[in-house]
Amino acid sequence: MSSRATRSEVDARAGAAPMGTQAIGRAMAVLRLFIDMKGDVRLHQVAEHLNLSTGTAHRILRALAAEGYVAQNPTTDSYYLGSRAVLLGQAAQQALGLDKALPVLEEINAATEESVNLAVREAGESVVFIRVQCTLPLRFEQHVGARFPLYSTASGKAMLAHAADAEDFVASLPAELPAVTAKTLRDPDKLVKELKSIRQRGYSLDDEENVLGVRCVGVPVLDDAGNAHAALVVQAPAVRMPRDRMHELGRYLAEPARKISRLIPVHHSLSRPATP
Repeated sequence: MSSRATRSEVDARAGAAPMGTQAIGRAMAVLRLFIDMKGDVRLHQVAEHLNLSTGTAHRILRALAAEGYVAQNPTTDSYYLGSRAVLLGQAAQQALGLDKALPVLEEINAATEESVNLAVREAGESVVFIRVQCTLPLRFEQHVGARFPLYSTASGKAMLAHAADAEDFVASLPAELPAVTAKTLRDPDKLVKELKSIRQRGYSLDDEENVLGVRCVGVPVLDDAGNAHAALVVQAPAVRMPRDRMHELGRYLAEPARKISRLIPVHHSLSRPATP
């Protein structure tokens, strides 16, 4: 999905809000852009992707640099995430217990030799939060922070099947869902039936619905109330993921998902459900 946002979208993320939050919202949008672009970012890219004037983008970057959240490369004049952002991320990982979850993903990766994600929900999207990459030559590259629609991903469907707002969320969808690939499920009524099947069998399937040539299996990470705000996913090229292996992995992932649920008792704070 594109990282480009309109100025109204950037400002809306600040909320219908108290005075002064527009500036904060724009600063947060700049920091999110660094996650989406996975590397150094130039001033003109910030202005272009967030639909800001060059002057506004420059003021935001200088303010973030003054606080240590970004830094500027003196050779290229591009910007990168600074030490304060790194420390903040490390503190968040420790507070949320994500450092404890990583070894579980590494165990799954060792057992399956495939890529493993822990995804969380943010409104109508599934966001990759932790990833252990497959090392086999044939693999699908993905980065932490990548985001995709709930309805087209194994992680998203696993979370939605166990979401308190699932009924309202599906009711808010258009009559025909946008196609991510030719195999994307596009009928909300069929999505309702699939969510029921996921609840019955305990895992979700993505049969090239989000990326052609890639199949995924997802299991919800449930809280004490039975709601899912995170999902554990194994992802592989379709040539290595026949249907019988998808079901085998779905059953296998149930115990690691329960383990993560015990390790991250506050995982309900990781996600942000859809805003009415």
